[in-house]
Amino acid sequence: MKMLTKSAVVAMALAGASLTTTGTANAATSFGFVVGPNGAQIGVSEGYYYDRSHRRHFYRYPREYGRYGHNLRWYRDHPNWHRDRYWYR
Repeated sequence: MKMLTKSAVVAMALAGASLTTTGTANAATSFGFVVGPNGAQIGVSEGYYYDRSHRRHFYRYPREYGRYGHNLRWYRDHPNWHRDRYWYR
């Protein structure tokens, strides 16, 4: 019984440590804003993906990207999306 309790405590500590590192990674993805057309400030987040050579690439997308009709891949493929006058359509 004592061994079972120790194992449970260790498992909970490891689970808590993994949640903590995930939490900081999610906090790092909130980026800030970019300046769009006519000086508008667009709130963005930052995402990343791995290419075929397993290199990590970062890209920015608006926080409310679902409202604009583009999926995340579109923002990944168009790195200067915020400079386009009609990026939100």
